[in-house]
Amino acid sequence: MHLSVYRQGEIFYFAFVFGILIGLYYDFYRLLRYLGFKSKSAVIAQDIIFMSTTAVMCFLFAQVTVNGHLRAFVVFAHLFGAVSYRYSIGMLSGFVFKGIAGFLNFIKKLSTKFLNRLLKITHKIFDKLTAVYSRIFKSFAKKSRSLKKFETN
Repeated sequence: MHLSVYRQGEIFYFAFVFGILIGLYYDFYRLLRYLGFKSKSAVIAQDIIFMSTTAVMCFLFAQVTVNGHLRAFVVFAHLFGAVSYRYSIGMLSGFVFKGIAGFLNFIKKLSTKFLNRLLKITHKIFDKLTAVYSRIFKSFAKKSRSLKKFETN
């Protein structure tokens, strides 16, 4: 398939922008790691998901723009866009994501403390309710035993 120079430049531009979108998509996984999902198995799963979905997206991009043909300039433009994003805006987004992750971890810590206190309070309430219930039940049990004694005698 023959492509004009103008069409190749246009495809290169769109592939570059698509590479930037890939870099932005990868930032989602960086945020997950900042949030604490950074165990070995979690990172492997995240990388597999990222690579698989990115490969499918790049394949679909190639299907739409160059009829599924593998063109070196398209691959280069994807890589150039992703690397350009990573070392420009991606550097700033890393700081933003660290801040967001710190804030979300702070909210998580506060909500955990709040829920623990709430659980302690409800536990105390249920302890008191079960104590009252057991006293009432014991008194009914004594009355019923005494009634059974009278009935059988």
